[in-house]
Amino acid sequence: MITVVVEGLDFAGKTTVCREVHDRLSEASVPVTDSLTCLTGGFVDRFLDLVYRAPRMPSLLRSALYHLGYVPDLFPAPRGGRRCRGVLLQQSYVHRVLAYDLASRRRLLGWAAGRLAARLAGRVDLFVYLDCPLDERRQRYLRSGDPNERDDRRFSAGQRLFEERLESELRRLAEQAGYVFIENRDSDHQKSAARIVELIEEFTEKR
Repeated sequence: MITVVVEGLDFAGKTTVCREVHDRLSEASVPVTDSLTCLTGGFVDRFLDLVYRAPRMPSLLRSALYHLGYVPDLFPAPRGGRRCRGVLLQQSYVHRVLAYDLASRRRLLGWAAGRLAARLAGRVDLFVYLDCPLDERRQRYLRSGDPNERDDRRFSAGQRLFEERLESELRRLAEQAGYVFIENRDSDHQKSAARIVELIEEFTEKR
């Protein structure tokens, strides 16, 4: 199995691009498993989904639980887990949560999470970063027609400095981890997906 992480901040286009990658691989008869949370799947996937959906959980606790949920990815997957043949297509992963820790000045948690991220990186075959600037991501949110309190706050003027710091931290982590950077502007999702499929094919040929 080839494990691919497609990273990027909110409204960078991860879901749209991953859907296109999935369709292209499926047309080529390549089995694809999609994931929004972790590599292991099963009960870990359900646990992380509950953490994500908890409405009033303190951000420090949420981050700690996310990192705890990634620990099983260090070990062989349980029966029924996601490590199977084909491609595992993972949207976001440990580096994004670590970037939040660093941008929020959570030094102790960031240190521990950084050690975990370094070990988990070895479980991923291909890292891709969808590069889309904050102002364009904000416009995508406004055009989405799906307003919500969380994203209203995220893209408000008062949050701009934090969002810029978060983007800077995630880009730095992505560069250190060897991500392939792909610019993903409004009309680029098909081109971005084609590039990811090309990278998967290149990795397969080298194995």
